[in-house]
Amino acid sequence: MKKISFCLVFAAILISSTQKAFAWGRTGHELVAEVAFTILDEGTQKIVKQYLGNMTIEEAANWMDNERSNSYYNFMRKWHYMDIDKGEKYVPTNERNILSVLHSAIVELREREKTGMSKKEIKNRLLLIFHLVGDLHQPLHTGYAIDKGGNTIQVNSPYVSGNLHSVWDTQILEFKQIKLDTCINFYKQMPKDEIAELRKINELKWVYQSRSYLDRVYSFENNYLDKNYIDSNIEVIKHQLVVGGIRLASILDELFNPAIKKTSTL
Repeated sequence: MKKISFCLVFAAILISSTQKAFAWGRTGHELVAEVAFTILDEGTQKIVKQYLGNMTIEEAANWMDNERSNSYYNFMRKWHYMDIDKGEKYVPTNERNILSVLHSAIVELREREKTGMSKKEIKNRLLLIFHLVGDLHQPLHTGYAIDKGGNTIQVNSPYVSGNLHSVWDTQILEFKQIKLDTCINFYKQMPKDEIAELRKINELKWVYQSRSYLDRVYSFENNYLDKNYIDSNIEVIKHQLVVGGIRLASILDELFNPAIKKTSTL
């Protein structure tokens, strides 16, 4: 993928397309960051916190969403997702999306000493990585343009209601009251060889893995989500939150722990 350079001072670019919902909601993004820091090397934790300054990891994970009301950052709105038609493969374009922005942030941080990146610039890239890793693991953020990642599909249920995207962002997670200890228990039950494989950084592979759940996301009839749908897909959501945390930890360890080999690919 062609490297994309981020300027420290962003130029505000207004977009005219319909706005999309933002992945996972505050709780989900916090959980991804908290899982990552639970399993992260202590030395890496210390370095990352130094770059974040007074900002907590939870605040870092939600920064991109928190700034959506600030028109100065309107240009970032398309960075939260990417659309690939059903049955199609990703074709790189000049337009920035979740994949290209995430990849570029990782590459630029890897080369930070060579390029003389400032502490403020490093923090900026970290904020992008914290948030976009979370977004990438919500399947509808790698979904279909035809329904704007589930935003135009209205669903109903005794348990959740609204558009399909918001149901996956927040409603199922909150209805099932998923907490950090739930995610850590899930992590502890994962085979070590599976975790080792998940820690390999390949952003495009992550996109396809997230998209592999779209058939389950759309497995309902007459726009009705029954109890079986909720119970089945909460397992997908837990899995994706934990996997997002594992991969965020892997990125941070690779970037800030000199003992770890650099392996990022696309």
